[in-house]
Amino acid sequence: MKKKIPYIIAYWWVMTLFALGLFILILGNRDGGFSQSENRDLQDAPAFSLKNWFDGTFSREAEAYLSDQFPERDPVVKTADRMLSAFDATSEKERILDQSMIMELEGMNEGSEPDGGEPVLPDEPEDVTVPVFETPASGASALPTLPVSETATPAPVSETTPAPTPVDPSVKDTSTVRRFSLRRSDGSLYTRFQFGKDAIEDTVKSLNAYRAALPENGNVIFTYIPYSQDANEWLLYPDNFSGWYSNVEPTLQANVDEGVYVFSTVNELEQHMRDGDLCFFKTDHHWTGLGAYYVQRLMMRSFGVPSISYDDFTYTVHENFTGSITSTVHSLAGYRNLSDRLEVPGTLAPARAFVYRNVSELVKEVRYMEPERVVYAAFLGGTHDPFYVAETGFHTGHTALVICDSFGLAFVPYIAPYYDRVCLVDLRDTHSFITQTGGNNKLKPYIEHYGIEDVYFIVSRGCGVNSSYMRSIVRKYLG
Repeated sequence: MKKKIPYIIAYWWVMTLFALGLFILILGNRDGGFSQSENRDLQDAPAFSLKNWFDGTFSREAEAYLSDQFPERDPVVKTADRMLSAFDATSEKERILDQSMIMELEGMNEGSEPDGGEPVLPDEPEDVTVPVFETPASGASALPTLPVSETATPAPVSETTPAPTPVDPSVKDTSTVRRFSLRRSDGSLYTRFQFGKDAIEDTVKSLNAYRAALPENGNVIFTYIPYSQDANEWLLYPDNFSGWYSNVEPTLQANVDEGVYVFSTVNELEQHMRDGDLCFFKTDHHWTGLGAYYVQRLMMRSFGVPSISYDDFTYTVHENFTGSITSTVHSLAGYRNLSDRLEVPGTLAPARAFVYRNVSELVKEVRYMEPERVVYAAFLGGTHDPFYVAETGFHTGHTALVICDSFGLAFVPYIAPYYDRVCLVDLRDTHSFITQTGGNNKLKPYIEHYGIEDVYFIVSRGCGVNSSYMRSIVRKYLG
């Protein structure tokens, strides 16, 4: 009898779950609906066919549908989140940046080599010559203010450009919810996350604040980049998805001040990805150097500046790179035993790089690139805190500042030829712009000291429009 009790309990538990699943399949919301708490569309009811039964699509969608249509799901999810948070050592701000703990994986990726090898550290020079930074004359001109791309409207008003067409009120209206979505094969959109009124308006304030801190001819240039998981989802399942879509950029552009330019990485890279270009890694959450190059090229061409070619650089190539999400993608159909191609660009001119504790206190000289490392941090050798300065070896008379998360590392090499000096700072709380400088560091003195004309915001979606990074942190550290 004692042996039968566990069997009876297990039997009725399985039958209860089966009945609940059947109830959900029959009476659940066939259209999925939308979860306000998770800011995403819920799974639609799966459509049965022999094809999706045998390729596993039906079982995946059925499992997601049962999970998303569970009775009283929102209270259960919130309760579970609170319980997990109580035992989680990760800070709240780190969790906000990405639910899949990308921040922690990224830190591991920047400081380690595959197979547990030791990180390759930059050689310390015996004698460091501190570069003399001269502020450009007030008459020096920045990038020409020519019409921006079709994805960044309206065009700025200047003596050399025609007046922009009137802004569509529906684009300018910040109260309308904007979305990042995957485009289904039938043309409908599957919303992954939304951009609300407060997030849009706060990001506009941040961008305008930096424009006000620059010289009269300065530019602020912004783009946000989805994680590779967002890209690979529609590339991996071409029968279900045909692309992706974001409509927050025109609204940002319609509301920012003159001299602020917003570019859509999503729209720019879609066709390149469809053509088979590796714009995002499959085993790492970052974009590739090629993806960063395409966005850089879009920006320069929009300003009327001839763009360098990707092939102008020589590359150190690693064919078997595996990154921060290897274990995740290996569990997906078609991604087993997968590795990526990592292409680390060399320099087109002799470049030197330095780390500063504050405006003038040099910490050390570091290597500009670390091409022998088989990690994403081969780009610039990873993030160097608190303030990084690259002397590019070019003589253009211009200086730029890149405010970013780790996605900026792959971007900097491709804008270096347009500037004498490219500065970089990562203002995430996991980095040390404040803590290494006595707690009162601000960016305005750097802008003035280095004669910075152009500020680039190159951020992943975890530090993008919806995040505290763009909504408040970058403005707080401006000063």
